Amino acid sequence: MPGVSVQKLFDEHREKLQLSWLAGRLGCERTVPVGSLTDARAGLIAHLNLTHPHRFQVLGPLEASYLVNLDPAARGHAFDSIFSDDLAAIIVTDGVTLPPFLGEAAEARNVPAIASNSPSATVINLLRHYLSQELAEDMTVHGVFMVILEVGVLITGDSAVGKSELALELITRGHGLVADDVVELYRIGPETLQGRCPPLLRDFLEVRGLGLINIRSIFGETAVRPRKNLKLIVHLERPPGGDMAALDRLPAQRASRTLLGIPVPQVALPVAVGRNLAVLVEAATRNFILSQRGIDSTEQFIRRQAEFMAQEQPSSGEEPHD
Repeated sequence: MPGVSVQKLFDEHREKLQLSWLAGRLGCERTVPVGSLTDARAGLIAHLNLTHPHRFQVLGPLEASYLVNLDPAARGHAFDSIFSDDLAAIIVTDGVTLPPFLGEAAEARNVPAIASNSPSATVINLLRHYLSQELAEDMTVHGVFMVILEVGVLITGDSAVGKSELALELITRGHGLVADDVVELYRIGPETLQGRCPPLLRDFLEVRGLGLINIRSIFGETAVRPRKNLKLIVHLERPPGGDMAALDRLPAQRASRTLLGIPVPQVALPVAVGRNLAVLVEAATRNFILSQRGIDSTEQFIRRQAEFMAQEQPSSGEEPHD
């Protein structure tokens, strides 16, 4: 995804925000690139700021009045800040009339100036959410993305390990499918990853022996979700040599996998004949929910064991029994 052009933003919000062109329409292809959410040089969108300019400078009644009352020299300095290299467009809100000198400067620099009859707070809140979705850093991963107990769970593993069959069983148990095979991940916040499905694959699940099946048509609308924040990764793996005894029964540390710079908790589930993976994935999700509440089952067991051993240990001065 290359970014968001001013023309695209205008077209997608023209009716909702009652947008119209004021000046600088030749600059309609100015584009805000992906990665701008974490760019320290310029903010994304907010009211007019001359100290830390934004890519979309919003002028309400107060900002427009401030510019009109500046003397020519101060106005020239203000223009140097407003028309920075990162500026994509100027948005005039609340039905305010664009000051003529600002319109002339925008036209001369091919900087789009757009009008909206909506309040500035409404424009900023709506467009900030829109831009945070469209400009998020993204990557694709191989796996199945599910919503289990309202938790976004990414199921990964080698090809033919049984991810899609597991997803189908989870769907029959009332959980939701977001994406199969190709999962698009977007970093929509400093610590937030959102998983989505490519439009071409939406609603479909590929199961060996059955081919492609339409989950929405078979199981209904609630069996498919458009997107979900990723919280947990369940990795399916075959035990080395098929020996389950070779695996750690009580992992010493919680594992995680870093995606787009964000660590995501990961649970490894061995795949073997007779194991009910759907139940195990549900249990792993429930255990994750408990951990978010500060409840760690392994720590509880270790603490209980330590208390038991302390009670069994003879007190000082007593001889141990034969």
